[in-house]
Amino acid sequence: MLSPLLDKIHRAVGLLPAPLLRDFSGRLTAANSSYSEVLVSIILQSVNNPRLRRSVQDVLNAWRDDRSLNWGSSELAAAITSAAYAVQSSQRELAVDLVWTGPSTSSLAIRRTDQVLLQLIQDCHHDLTLISFAIYKVPDIVQALTVALDRGIQLRILAETPESGDGKIAYGLQATFGRDILQRAQVLVWPKEKRPIGADGRYGSLHVKGAIVDDHCLFISSANLTEYALSLNMELGVLIQSEVLVTQLKGQLESMVREKVIVPLRSPA
Repeated sequence: MLSPLLDKIHRAVGLLPAPLLRDFSGRLTAANSSYSEVLVSIILQSVNNPRLRRSVQDVLNAWRDDRSLNWGSSELAAAITSAAYAVQSSQRELAVDLVWTGPSTSSLAIRRTDQVLLQLIQDCHHDLTLISFAIYKVPDIVQALTVALDRGIQLRILAETPESGDGKIAYGLQATFGRDILQRAQVLVWPKEKRPIGADGRYGSLHVKGAIVDDHCLFISSANLTEYALSLNMELGVLIQSEVLVTQLKGQLESMVREKVIVPLRSPA
């Protein structure tokens, strides 16, 4: 079980700005003492923001109350510094690239949306999730998905259909993917009866667009999986390499499946 003190340190280093963390640990190191109310008062006086002060106070209170570690202020400072370094190292491992469809300029080379999607499908080793409001006329994507399925990946598609979307889109998934892909993939929809309804009687829309690839890659985009979105429209997205974010989003989707917020498509749409 995680020590309450270690838990408060972990929370604090995720919230406090780096200069404040350095000042916090520096004052603890300089004091080189056991817990005292005088030391607490000196440290808290240097923190003006109420939310940040509360986080520092939580660490100091846990230090006072947690007898299992028996740390002095120097040991606490070392723990804060180590935790901050671990968080900063983890953040450096988060890689983010811009993805763009639209007018090109010579000032910056940015990968196109269709290029990124095709590369993600080709590079997928285990599982791929595609999420889009509209899916229509993307033959290159369909061909790449067929090849990926043939080599054994697991494909999940979460999309709007004419039925689930209350007529907001005109074309069903079978018009794009064909029966073969839909039978080999897990196809999920957000049923109308699970959606909020506005005062005007309109249902909410499945307006997420993106892809999840294996356990490390997340693509978030303004672009639907449509011919115009991938070739004519001005669209912007980000390609993110992060196991943490992928795990979080996969967990969100799995929870929605368990709670039947999103459900398998009964028959090809």
